[in-house]
Amino acid sequence: MSTAINLPEHPRGEWVLVTNDDGIDSPALRPLLRELAQIHPVVAVVPAREFSWTSKTLSRFAQPRLQPQQEADLPCPIFSLDGSPADCSNIGVHCLYAKPPALVISGVNVGINAGLSFLLSSGTVGAAIEGMLAGVPAIAFSAQLRPEDYAQWRNERTDGFLEQLWINTAIVSRQITTEVLSGGLPSGAGVLSVNMPSDVDPSTARRLTAVTPTSYGAFFRQREDGAFEHHYEGFERVSPSRSDGDIEALDRGEVSMTPLRFDLSAPVDPADRDRFEMGV
Repeated sequence: MSTAINLPEHPRGEWVLVTNDDGIDSPALRPLLRELAQIHPVVAVVPAREFSWTSKTLSRFAQPRLQPQQEADLPCPIFSLDGSPADCSNIGVHCLYAKPPALVISGVNVGINAGLSFLLSSGTVGAAIEGMLAGVPAIAFSAQLRPEDYAQWRNERTDGFLEQLWINTAIVSRQITTEVLSGGLPSGAGVLSVNMPSDVDPSTARRLTAVTPTSYGAFFRQREDGAFEHHYEGFERVSPSRSDGDIEALDRGEVSMTPLRFDLSAPVDPADRDRFEMGV
């Protein structure tokens, strides 16, 4: 039975909010919480089920409920929410404690979120953006899987799945989080999107990168009954490779760290002012 959660303050003062888009049963979640709790008080609010490919969707017409999870072997409180990753981030920032978190951490995602098309579609990144919109710096962590491993996860979701990978990603996440907590995000960034290769370990090279322009073409195919179903065949580069791109860094076996800012306005050309403006 759900209970109302509206705590007056975090019992240890400053804290970090952790969420994800893979849900409460993500194999990456608990290793991450154990690592982060070594450096800072942590509270997790995660979706009760997987919410991949949902970007920054908020549950406008639903009434999400928090459910405390009783896990004695975890070093921090953990809640599930029957809502989206962005719901988790928004409720965690604004409704959980009187004082907002010092940092929002989303992930570690099962699969990469490198390249423009993945980044804009990702529930993991969307939760981080929701934190940023609330004035809280945020990091989105994602990990690359080999195709056969990703297929296994989609089909089986077995206990102990890629255990060493999630331990390694958690350690790297802790190291990067430590730097952000002590020195802040890279200059001008509101979100840091981190993508780790499938063989990552704490000594893997790390590089600050840009977003590689990508697309993914058709996302659906039509069935015999006329309905459309998800049918994804991979991303496509839409421009030549760039040495500073996030996907190119992953191709070299490096950890990609992409500072994101959300000044989306394009420069206005004087000729366009003549074309579009009037009465000014």
